[in-house]
Amino acid sequence: MLFLKVRQKFFNSLEGEGISANETLSILLPVIIDQFFLVSFNFMNTAMISSSGAAAISAVNMVGSINIFLVQVFVAIGLGGTVLISRTHGGGDHRQLGRLSGSVLHSTFLVGVLLMILFLVLHQFVLNLLFGQADATVMANAKLYFIGILLSYPAHAIIEGINGSLRGLGFTQNSLKNSLFMNVSYIIGNLFFVIYLQLGIMGLIYSLLISRWSAVLFASYAFYLHRSDFRLKRSNIVTLDFSMIRYILTISLPFAAESFFFNGGKIIMQMMIVSLGTAHIAANAIAGSWIQLAEIIPSALATALVPIVGQSVGRKNINDVKKLTNSFIRLAIISIITVDLLLLPLFPFAMKLFNPPTEMIPIIFRMYLVAFVMHGIAWCYSFVLPSALRAVGDGKFTTTVSLISMWLFRIGAGYLVGIQLGYGLVGIFVVMTIEWGIRGFIFYKRFSSNKWLENLE
Repeated sequence: MLFLKVRQKFFNSLEGEGISANETLSILLPVIIDQFFLVSFNFMNTAMISSSGAAAISAVNMVGSINIFLVQVFVAIGLGGTVLISRTHGGGDHRQLGRLSGSVLHSTFLVGVLLMILFLVLHQFVLNLLFGQADATVMANAKLYFIGILLSYPAHAIIEGINGSLRGLGFTQNSLKNSLFMNVSYIIGNLFFVIYLQLGIMGLIYSLLISRWSAVLFASYAFYLHRSDFRLKRSNIVTLDFSMIRYILTISLPFAAESFFFNGGKIIMQMMIVSLGTAHIAANAIAGSWIQLAEIIPSALATALVPIVGQSVGRKNINDVKKLTNSFIRLAIISIITVDLLLLPLFPFAMKLFNPPTEMIPIIFRMYLVAFVMHGIAWCYSFVLPSALRAVGDGKFTTTVSLISMWLFRIGAGYLVGIQLGYGLVGIFVVMTIEWGIRGFIFYKRFSSNKWLENLE
């Protein structure tokens, strides 16, 4: 009886006036699985390369921070496309879907190519500027890995454009299949090139390029199968619609700017960690991989909230926006606390898998305990709630808040506490989690005040 009551309450929380619980779950569940494989990919990536030593882990982690910084630009364009397509679909203007989806694909691809060319030219300068203090072996590995990642950008950009369009119409199962294909093929490639052939960094590069470019073919076919849903014409794909591309890039600018500058701040923090030495860089990578496991479901809720809220806005149903946003935040808090509790007793087994330097294990554990506490208090308000605000057109506000809190508090206080006062990696991490709380509180006040409704007038 208790189970049935909990089940009914759960389904009621996912139901709105214009959307059923089953429709919400059809969008949400594939995204959860997508996030699981995405985070598992990072987890396995770190675990596999750990067999090549701390220098390899450090190089992958350093370049990984730059990669996240750059990739988020075309991920943000895909997200902007999701918002536009979901609003257009919700508003019933289906004739524009083909033009929109084709231009989303063109926008992400052009930006991916531009970033690849620019940073292939500047890669040595960027690495020296950011991580010049790193050991020579670490820097050599980082240079090789950075070039390999850059060559995958056009393919990754196409996939993000296709997935963003598919999610806009609620076809999250197809975007899930695309991500599954890409990540599973990458893991299989790593097992072959990194574990079996012992190729280290080059093994990661081979499996990355093979998985990304083969996934383009897989995702393109999925997009083709839904051509009638998008009212997609051949001209929408083969012809560049510069006015629509400009419109999409303008709408996506707040998403891209927030990701760009927010992750830029994370790179500055990475630079602080590099100054602490190779062992600390490796410890930060391992702690991050372990902590991210608890963030799988909340991250999926944040991603799924964008098209759900976007479609509610298209239907002009504000009650659904409020109810479903609050429901998703509650579910995110429950899930992140539950997974953290499950991970706690498994920590010793994880350390055997990653095999970090012995002196780093207590530091990694302290970082995990800090995340354990702040996950339940602040993470969901800081990362799930702004998805709803962006979907209702309040992206400018979320961008401004994120940039100010990142650059003034996280970086400033992180440098003071971690470097100047000598609290090291744990001190920097504590400051980062406090910044979650500051941002989350501001977003909560904004959503509660209903000022975001002005964007819909």
